[in-house]
This record gives sequence, C-alpha cells and structure tokens, in this order.
Amino acid sequence: MCGMTATKERRKTKAGGISLSAPELKAALAAVGQAVPARSPRPILQSVLLSEGVLSGSDGDVRIDVTLENAPPGINFLLPKDRFAAILGSFTGDEITITPDESSCVIKAGRGEWTLPTEDAGEYPAWEVVGAKPITRLPVDQFCRAVKGVVFAVDDESSRYALGAVLVEVKGEVVTFVATDGRRLSCVNCEHDLAVDDSQTLVPARAMAIIARLAASVGDSVQLETTGKEIVATVGNATVTARLLDGRYPRWRDTLPDRDAKATTVSRADLLAATRAAAIVTSEESKGVQFVFSDGGIWLHGQSAEKGESSVTCDVVEAGDKATVKLDPLFVQQWLNGIDSEAEPEVEVEAVDAQSAVILRCGDNTGVIMPLAAE
Repeated sequence: MCGMTATKERRKTKAGGISLSAPELKAALAAVGQAVPARSPRPILQSVLLSEGVLSGSDGDVRIDVTLENAPPGINFLLPKDRFAAILGSFTGDEITITPDESSCVIKAGRGEWTLPTEDAGEYPAWEVVGAKPITRLPVDQFCRAVKGVVFAVDDESSRYALGAVLVEVKGEVVTFVATDGRRLSCVNCEHDLAVDDSQTLVPARAMAIIARLAASVGDSVQLETTGKEIVATVGNATVTARLLDGRYPRWRDTLPDRDAKATTVSRADLLAATRAAAIVTSEESKGVQFVFSDGGIWLHGQSAEKGESSVTCDVVEAGDKATVKLDPLFVQQWLNGIDSEAEPEVEVEAVDAQSAVILRCGDNTGVIMPLAAE
C-alpha cells in the first residue's frame, strides 16, 4: 500500500512540481546526511526520503528526521543524497523545484535542470518508535558541554559493546554523562528539572556526537527519550533515533576513590601547553610522559630512542602532594581539551604515587587516568 500511495502522489505532483526553500533544504540535508552511509550493502540507504514534509536519512542504526516548514503534505519520494547535495551546492538561489515520477525526479534550480533516477520510496525501511519515555531534558549548552567532555574517552574498538557507548545516568536531579575505555574515564555532571525515574542508558558514541552537532546549530534544549531499545533525541525541528547498545557498564563510581590526598591546582592552559610540549618526543613504543609533582611545580619528562628527550616545567597555582607518575600525554590533552572554554580556568590534579590512578577535576568535569608502567 505504501508503494501505491507514493506512486499516486508522484503522479499528482508531476505537472507542476514541488517548490521548496533551497536554504532550508540545504540545512536539512546537511543534518540528515550525517546518518547516510557513503557505502552500504543496501543501496537504498544512500538516498534521503522526503515524506509528508519530513526529510529523513538512515544507515539502519541511526536515523535523523528534519521537519521542513513549508513542504506540502502528501509527498513521498527518494533522492540520491550525494547528487542532491551537489546540486544544492551548485547554485545560490532561494527556491528549488522537484518533480518526482515513478522512477526518476526532475530538479530545477537556478538556471539548471537535472533528471535523477530514484528508487521506490515504498521500499525505504520504516522505523517506528513505540512507547518512548523521557529520561532527561537539558539546555543545549549543558548537553553539548557534557558530550564534549566525555565522548573522546569511549573505546573506539568496541562500537557495538558497552565501552563504545556514552552512559547517561539519571539520579534524582543530576544527570551524569560517562565514557571509558578501561584505561581512562571521563564524566560530566549536569542538573535537570525533569521529574523522571532514575535510569542508565547506553547511547552509541556516534549517535551522541551527532545529537550534539545538531544541538549546536538548532534548538534551545535537547529532550532524550528511550524505548529500552532505542534512544530518541529531539532538538528543535530535528529528531535523532538510534539503537542502544547492549551490555553491562563497569561500576564506574568505583574508579573515583575517596582518598586523603591534596590535589595540585594548576592553570588549565599551562598544563595543556606543557603536556603538548613534553609529548613532542614520544612515540608509539615510548608514549609515556613522566609527571613529577613537587612544591616548585610540575616537571614533565618525555623520552624515546628515535625522537629524543624533553624536559618541561609547568608552574602551579597551589602545590599538592609530592608524587611521580607516568601518564599517556594524549589522555591528559584530550581531557583538558574536552573542558568547555567558558569553564573554570584552573584544574585540580590529584596524584599519589606511580601505581595509582590520577584524578583530574574542573567544575563538573572529572577525569581518571590510569598510570603507565615505569620503564
């Protein structure tokens, strides 16, 4: 029936075509295109669907829907995403006319005209969300800050397992975003005022990054809902639906020890610059940088046989406990870069010895980095 309906509507619009706002289409296509695969064993997924005023793109795991303000009802057809994007990028006009037929569509824009073969919209995979319940609603700036502060710490090699996800944990009025790959962990706390049950939801890192990118460009808030199998994020006129990951997340709070230690307070910018400088001589085989915490500051030392040796001193705001520990400088840099630019300018670094995890704190951001073995 869907295929028959689509064909009828195509014939109905054949004579005059459908006029749409080109700028609105460009923005919508840029949004949904994030879910469209460059290659797929299902070629139909390389197209975008325009149906009932909604432009959609999907790779089977993530789907993005964007509602168009002025699209007429009763339309249902597919457009090849890459060629359609190239057409939209080839002119600067305000209007585009699309005339769909049973197996092709004619696109008129500016002084150009293109005829593109298309697939049957009735064959495009449906994705119906049933029984979604809200888990949190956050202002866009808080949501983007939280995602930026954790997404780098997921395990890239476990994209379909728990460590390839960002954990969204709701406890009362606090929402915590957590990511870990087993060697380091990052978490960010946010406050919300939505009256919901406590929950834990494993959102694929790719889906979370897509939601954050959309949130940065549209909407004032991000509403997250879940069906137990899917996450549904609503941002302005866009909706992102993604399949949740299975598995048991580690007891991440156990990695935040309550220990009697005095942290070193240091400028975030100074620590980042010193870590980058010390890491210049590191290699894949010798990637560790030694951090020596003392009353006079932090001394960083890097060395590798093929690249040489570095010695960098970083001033501190307030000295903490004396300690020496070897860390992966990339982990330190990524955590520091994940902090929002408007956050506090200083960080606290809690180091106790060469065998214990280093804890970093800045406002609502917390990082845990496991030490490397001393050579």
